[in-house]
Amino acid sequence: MDMMKQVKRWIAVAVCVLASSTALAVASSGKPLARMANGELIGEQDLADYLERRMDLRGIARNVWGVEQVVREMALTRVLNLEGESLGIPRSGGGEATLRFDDAYGLGVQSKQEPVCERPANDREARKYFDENPQAFMVPAQARVQRMMLPVTFEIEGLPAMEWLKAQAQAIDGGGVQFAKVAQRAQDVYTLEPQGDLGWIDLEGDNAIVASLRAAKAGAVLGPLREGDFSYLFQVVSQRPARQLTWDESRAFAATRAVSYCQSNGREQLRARLFKKYGVEIDGGAIREFFAKTIWLKR
Repeated sequence: MDMMKQVKRWIAVAVCVLASSTALAVASSGKPLARMANGELIGEQDLADYLERRMDLRGIARNVWGVEQVVREMALTRVLNLEGESLGIPRSGGGEATLRFDDAYGLGVQSKQEPVCERPANDREARKYFDENPQAFMVPAQARVQRMMLPVTFEIEGLPAMEWLKAQAQAIDGGGVQFAKVAQRAQDVYTLEPQGDLGWIDLEGDNAIVASLRAAKAGAVLGPLREGDFSYLFQVVSQRPARQLTWDESRAFAATRAVSYCQSNGREQLRARLFKKYGVEIDGGAIREFFAKTIWLKR
């Protein structure tokens, strides 16, 4: 009986050790999603564990770009943790590291590394900032977009999603049906994402769909396009080119924009500096493979 108790204790210890080592390792299946110059890897299990804690990010991680965004956030958190430790920045309460991706500690380190962004004290200072930083007052190109989005595994009206969307694209192009009416049929089948009018969206970024929307003319139907396990059909209703705001348009929020633009630039510069220092490499191909085979992210 004593021997059985001892065996159980050994098993419990082994499980604890295994769990601890797994938290610092890549999942045994699949490629690493990101690498660092010190040999650290961010793996599939790391991502799953992180999203288990960060429920607020699960909605973002429902497409390939969103998963990549989360992996970048994880990488930034990790290098902020490493940077804080190298600088001797204490943790709250003086405790030791218990999480590899400690968001609270990372934010504390980030706040100490970012520039101090002062709000212009008056209208004259705000106007000076406006004149010296025109890029802060640019409105990006925008498009009013309608969209249909279906998992490629779905069938609708007896057809696989991609084939059904292709048939709808031809009907819309031919003037036989309106996009909004077809989108309602898609909404009846798949309700986890909005179907139809998405309103005005900024055409920023370099992913393939945004690039296609940016190049399209008003009225154009794009697709069906496949990204990961989802198929898309778009219609560009109208477009707005990028433009520079005037002072009269900017006066009311210029001081606030000075602070937000400074903070945004500071975060991007800090990210770039730390990613370079710690040799962070995000593997977009591995992320696409991971997304394609992972079902729970899309629920």
